[in-house]
Amino acid sequence: MTTFAQDVSFETWTGRVVRKLRRRRNETCIHILAYHSISARASVFTDGTGLRHEPAEFERHLDYLLAHYEPMRLSDIVARMERGEAVHRAVAITLDDGFADALHTAGAITVRRRVPVTIFPVTGVVGNQDLLWQHKLAWLCANGHGQRAAQALAAAGLGSRGEAESVESFARRCFQANLPDLLEDVVRRVGSSGREIATALRPYLEPEDIARAEPDLFEFGNHTHRHVILSALDEASQRAEMETARDLLRDWTGAAPIALAYPFGLKRHYTPRTAQLAVETGHRAILDARRRVNMTGRTRATELSRKPAPVGSQVEFEMMVEDWPINAAEPGHA
Repeated sequence: MTTFAQDVSFETWTGRVVRKLRRRRNETCIHILAYHSISARASVFTDGTGLRHEPAEFERHLDYLLAHYEPMRLSDIVARMERGEAVHRAVAITLDDGFADALHTAGAITVRRRVPVTIFPVTGVVGNQDLLWQHKLAWLCANGHGQRAAQALAAAGLGSRGEAESVESFARRCFQANLPDLLEDVVRRVGSSGREIATALRPYLEPEDIARAEPDLFEFGNHTHRHVILSALDEASQRAEMETARDLLRDWTGAAPIALAYPFGLKRHYTPRTAQLAVETGHRAILDARRRVNMTGRTRATELSRKPAPVGSQVEFEMMVEDWPINAAEPGHA
């Protein structure tokens, strides 16, 4: 079918037939979709990242999913997997980092449709007393201080920036445990602080938001305390990141999170020992962002994979969910 589908345009009658066949083939697939910010307003923290969806686009995604799949709570999917029960056409919606719009905008949309979601907040910024380290870097770059940040990281021995490499890519590639503090120092040297910016812009959820969220429709998972690259940390630091976030989420919600989503989520961002630590700290499910297919009876709950939702194209979104061949012809591009 893959070879045939590669030569079929997505929206022709033959494409629609193939789409039905692919949905049937994927009957026991578990689709876990990853979003970040759902907002009509541009933000210094998401500009140019592909991490912000317009509310209307998010609504189109949900309407498509409701028509063809069964949105489920992540905890219910995990429970069925643990019992060895089949999960049919399941889809779980996740929202990363803990943007305030995860509840105030996305949440209003999902509640109207009774679609459950799992939010993975970075607990160190819940309450808006600091910024994520990558948001400090985004703020520096947006205000003309990107080169200064890169020079500070290089001077601290984190490595050298490639000639055509963005400051953001350089920071991720050379991440070390002290990088967040180094960026805070740069922000302070140019006259501000993570706390001052977060207090003024309030981009993240408050503890009260999390505590008041309807538990049947909103679950909260562990995304570490500082959104670190776990593979760059020693074992004790990795454990501390997981435990600190776990304990805060338990304080806010009354229940420990069942799932950990690796920050950034690619293979280089965690290690086999990271997965073991996640289990040791009480997590029954672990999620990466490697876009792999989750299959009932074959995929373990500690090896779940998410697909980041594309921005700007409903066709690309549907192709991604249906696991359509990446080189299948799009309308106007046959």
